[in-house]
Amino acid sequence: MEQLHEKLLEVMDVFHAFCKEQGLTYYMLGGTMLGAYRHRGFIPWDDDIDIGMPRVDYEKLLALRNSMPSGYGIRHHRFESGIPYAFAHFEDVNTTYIEQRRSKDTYVGGVYLEIFPLDTAPAGRLARLVKSYQVRFYKRILYGLILDYNQKKRTFPKSLIIKTIRLLFDMDKTTKRLDHCIRKENGNSGIYSNLLGHWGIKEDISKEVFGEPRKFQFENRMLYGAAEPEQYLTSLYGKDYMIPPTEEEKELGKHPAAYMDLELPYRLYKKESR
Repeated sequence: MEQLHEKLLEVMDVFHAFCKEQGLTYYMLGGTMLGAYRHRGFIPWDDDIDIGMPRVDYEKLLALRNSMPSGYGIRHHRFESGIPYAFAHFEDVNTTYIEQRRSKDTYVGGVYLEIFPLDTAPAGRLARLVKSYQVRFYKRILYGLILDYNQKKRTFPKSLIIKTIRLLFDMDKTTKRLDHCIRKENGNSGIYSNLLGHWGIKEDISKEVFGEPRKFQFENRMLYGAAEPEQYLTSLYGKDYMIPPTEEEKELGKHPAAYMDLELPYRLYKKESR
C-alpha cells in the first residue's frame, strides 16, 4: 500500500500542476476529501484518489488529451474502445495496474486518478431521482460486463443474470449510453451531481458547498477540496464521518490489485501478455 500511495501522490502532483497551468478547477471527492479532512492525507486503508471537476472544466481536460505532461495520459471511452468507465482516468502510462475485481481481458492501464464530471442537476427532486435510477441501471449492466466472473462463487440466479447481461449488452455501447444519460437534460439548479460516484443521490450537493476550491493538507502537499467540507462530508457519510468505519466497511471501497508493476508501461504489459 505504501508504494501505491507514493505513486498516487506523484500522479496527483502532476495533475494538480497541470490544472493550475491550464486554469482548470478540481475538487477532491469522497474518501479522498474525507482523508484530507480526517487524516490530512490518505485514509490509511484507501487505495485510490477521486477527483471531481465541474462539467466545463472536465470537458476542457478531455479536449487537452494531446497536451498531457510527458508520461501521463487521459483515458476515456470517447477516444478508445475497451474503456469500461463513463468517467476519465488520468494515468501514469509507465506503470501497470490491474484491479482484482476487473477481468484482465476487460481493462489494463496504469496507476490512475479517477476524474468525475460534476453536472448541474435537474431542478426537481423527482427528476433527480429518475435520472439517478437510470444511471444506476446502466452502471449495474456495465459492472456485470467487466467484473472478473471467476473471482468468487455466485448463486445460480446471480450467475444467470451476469450471463444474460453478457449476451444482451456490449461494453462500449453501454458506456456510451451511460455517458449520454448523464449529460442529457441537465437543468439549471444550484446543485452539482456526481452521478458516477458511489453514493448516488447523496452526491447531489449544493454548488455553494463546493464553492471556491479550498486548499487542504494532503500528506505533505496542499490540494483542493470543497469550500464547506463539513457539509460535503455530512451529505455523503452522515454526521459521524469523523468516526472510522468497521473492518467490514473498510473492505467495501477498496480497489485491490490483481497485478501491479510500477516500472512496466501498461502498453508493454499488454503486448507481452498476448
